Amino acid sequence: MDWQLQLITLYLAVCKHWQEGGWVQIQRHAPFADLRFTDEEVVTIYRFAVALEQKRQIKDLHGHARRDWRDWFPQLPGYEA
Repeated sequence: MDWQLQLITLYLAVCKHWQEGGWVQIQRHAPFADLRFTDEEVVTIYRFAVALEQKRQIKDLHGHARRDWRDWFPQLPGYEA
């Protein structure tokens, strides 16, 4: 399975979990954040980067997502946000 299909599959699984009440376990801690970039996208990037790339530092995750997955997550805010 190519990484694009894995990413889509993970995103759909995260969205399903989110709709079933998974959002209760994870809350956005920055109320001023740009809400065009969803919590589901944040969780998907985190889970995918940790599983696929073995990256765990938030700054590394963000840099990887910005560099390699920008087309998949066009609303990704800057790291400082």
